[in-house]
Amino acid sequence: MNSAPDHRRTPDLPRRVLFLNDVGFQYGAGVAQSRQLECIMGLGIEAGVLTWAHGNIRLEDVVTRVIVPDLWLGIHQVNHLEGGKLLSDEALVAGLLMEVARFSPEVIIVGNLHAARWPFRLLPALRDLGCRVVTFLHDAYLYTGRCAYPGSCQLYLTGCNETCPTATQYPALEPDQIAGAWQLRREIFGGPDGIEVVANSQWNKRMFLTALPAGRPVETIELSANEDIFKPGDPAAARAHLGLPGDRPIVLCAAVNFREQRKGGQQLRDIVAALQDEVTFAAFGHNAQEISGLIGLGYHLNPYQLALCYQAADVFLSTATEEAFGQTVMEAQLCGLPAVAFHAGGVEEIIRNEITGKLVRNGDVGETVAAIRTLLGDARFRKVAGPWARVYGVARFSMWAQEARWHRYLTGHLLAGTGFNPPTLDLPRDEQEDENRTELHRPSWPCPEADAPFLSAEHRAIFDQTAELPGWQTPGDSFKLYEMGYHAGDVILEIGTFGGRSATVALRGALANPARTQPPQFYGIDIMDDSITRTRQILAGGILGQYCHLYHGVLRDFVQRWHITPTMVFLDGDHSYEGCKADLEILSTYLRPGTPILVHDYLNDENKSGAIGVNRAAEEWAGRGGGRLVGCFGCCALFLVAPGGS
Repeated sequence: MNSAPDHRRTPDLPRRVLFLNDVGFQYGAGVAQSRQLECIMGLGIEAGVLTWAHGNIRLEDVVTRVIVPDLWLGIHQVNHLEGGKLLSDEALVAGLLMEVARFSPEVIIVGNLHAARWPFRLLPALRDLGCRVVTFLHDAYLYTGRCAYPGSCQLYLTGCNETCPTATQYPALEPDQIAGAWQLRREIFGGPDGIEVVANSQWNKRMFLTALPAGRPVETIELSANEDIFKPGDPAAARAHLGLPGDRPIVLCAAVNFREQRKGGQQLRDIVAALQDEVTFAAFGHNAQEISGLIGLGYHLNPYQLALCYQAADVFLSTATEEAFGQTVMEAQLCGLPAVAFHAGGVEEIIRNEITGKLVRNGDVGETVAAIRTLLGDARFRKVAGPWARVYGVARFSMWAQEARWHRYLTGHLLAGTGFNPPTLDLPRDEQEDENRTELHRPSWPCPEADAPFLSAEHRAIFDQTAELPGWQTPGDSFKLYEMGYHAGDVILEIGTFGGRSATVALRGALANPARTQPPQFYGIDIMDDSITRTRQILAGGILGQYCHLYHGVLRDFVQRWHITPTMVFLDGDHSYEGCKADLEILSTYLRPGTPILVHDYLNDENKSGAIGVNRAAEEWAGRGGGRLVGCFGCCALFLVAPGGS
């Protein structure tokens, strides 16, 4: 094990934290809790666990650091306190409050309660002990009537009830109790005084807030693993240790239980059948051996054994069709393993599409088979995807990164973006001046200093600093891209990346704003393989890839696959009249009114000859009420999406 962490606690942190869950350190949520526990103790906070059943799994079995005796308060099992049995809800709550009080915690972090079936009235009751109560959102259980994942069912939005299609599935609940359970969650979490909620992914956070829009703000604290254990290793040595063949590429899969429908067992069977003559498939998890052509590696909780499995593989494959986060995907990325995964839930926040792996249409076997073949056949991509996965994984999912997130949360220093921030300054187009001065730079948002349109020294120099990057820009274009990123760059969408220059400028602008502590997210679309490759290289070279997803395709398909809410758009895609017109019409229905769209080549002279149709398409779109012109800059025009679309 590694050396003991420095356990000097800062004065603004609580002295003692208690984790409360159903099954200790078992299964995915249990492993996640053990790592959260390590991080909390790494901050010098005393910590203990109260659980319904610990399954004889000790903290020593799953942690990767030396346990500091004066910080670890132990794990206490209370399996005599089980919901739905002989005790009433009132008796259960009273018994649990007595057990919690023995720890004298200042903060209680509540994890999964599914198996224990403890009444939800426990959560507000815990506050009566004078404790801060935080619930950790591992799945959907806190915002549905009973299920951990709603699938295609939408009842959790309008009211779960006795018609629940999965009432008999785990965690089961009598149909006549489901409506009351759904309503109780709204009472406990709704309103400004609701119980605090922390989500394991932005996706899970969005799901919760969609289901309980009146609730208090939800923070995100992604899961982590020890980067000193989950790291690249010697594939040949790992294969020899695990008894895996070395004559073909190895694709690794993982699941707690491959019989669970949402883990995509049937799709995995079809993928293995299609590729079993080309690659070797291996998997760890319960019932893996039941899938023909898959080498079962057993079920493991030991982190060293888990890391060995990743180190033996060439590609990681996730076929989960519902996934709140994707802990095994995160571990694979830390081990420098390129991944292919169904585009489901929080997985997109781990894999950086076309940078560290490939996200395929959820449940699409054919697309997955093609992606694995493409990845294995592209030596250049594999050579860089693994190292970038490791670098970005360490930056975002290492133990020290999660420690920092918990420290920030427990001390009240929450992450924030600039939010929805349309420009407020209108600059009517000056036909003569705008079309002849490509260096024109005028602010569209109020300047920090009235007499200084540049936001910073970097903003002033950004055109020169990026001059060698592929992609054509004028000084005015660069000025506006940086300014947009600075003020509105929470979620950046670029249509037509070409080579990464505009992405670099917009992201550097977003990262420069000290008010934005939430990392920006960039989504780049292009139909050309070369453009994706160039952009990937430029972003990685600029240490920006961890914020980015690249999509090989067109806008119409992208909006069906990626559920994002862009706060700014740079349109530099199909320059034909028909192509630009189609993109603007899609953006009108896709974007929130007021979202800024910077249209590139609006003032390009080739519009006059008919070689491109950007100007015509944009002016007709604005004339139909699709957007409002804010001003022209360099070769671009800035529009705001109008209410009601085109």
